[in-house]
Amino acid sequence: MAGFFKFLKIISKIVVISILFLLIIVTAGYFFSRANYYDIPILMYHNVSPLSDGNSTNVTPERFKQQMSFIKTNDYEVIAPQDYAQILTDGKEKATKNLVMLTFDDGYKNNYTYAYPVLKEYGFRAVIFVVVNKIGEEDYLNVDEIKEMQKHGIIIASHTLNEKYVPSLKKVRLNEELCGSKEKLEQMIGKPVEFFAYCSGGYTIQAQKILKDAGYLVAFTTNRGFDKSLANDDPYAIRRIKVSNRDYSFKLWAKLSGIYNLFRTIRDPY
Repeated sequence: MAGFFKFLKIISKIVVISILFLLIIVTAGYFFSRANYYDIPILMYHNVSPLSDGNSTNVTPERFKQQMSFIKTNDYEVIAPQDYAQILTDGKEKATKNLVMLTFDDGYKNNYTYAYPVLKEYGFRAVIFVVVNKIGEEDYLNVDEIKEMQKHGIIIASHTLNEKYVPSLKKVRLNEELCGSKEKLEQMIGKPVEFFAYCSGGYTIQAQKILKDAGYLVAFTTNRGFDKSLANDDPYAIRRIKVSNRDYSFKLWAKLSGIYNLFRTIRDPY
């Protein structure tokens, strides 16, 4: 009997410690999200498909709808990249809280098949960074799908011509992948291309200058940066937060609240 009570005592301590830890996390998240260095969460998706095949970047359609419902129910305002660019110009300290941006990398067809109907249902805007030379290939978006989505608030942007890792490119090829992709995509979709996402998040100072000179307003990375602080102020190296199929409820809230950034280790850009 004594052993049983000792066991209960240990369990009770574990429960109390867990509750205290949770309270600390929630409290920290509350104040962090209201601090001057609060950063607007930019969620990064890739595939939205029922076929995961062990792919860590895949989110099932059911989970994706739950995530979008969570955003809607908790009164987050989904902004477009143009809005984010304006916020960077005006100063993020002037931005309201509860903002979020939705991004998709690579331009997979399943974005149209599974994600787009949900985004349309909730009236959410998003940006899809497409690999320009893969448009129309099997499993990738085609021009008709892109143009339909554009009519309903989906912004199409560049993810290079051929899905190339930017730090590995020499200047001539770098210009082709960054500037050439912009020109070709604008011809295909009939709209200005003002945003860019680095493949795998890798970038260089040279690439940033090329993007700026080419007329891009903002370029997005993953969890990379020369600046290792919590600031996310470089318009040509805006960090994003990867979303997985495991992100829901408390975990999704943590990523949306800003507290998630406290536990991220920023990697080098190359």
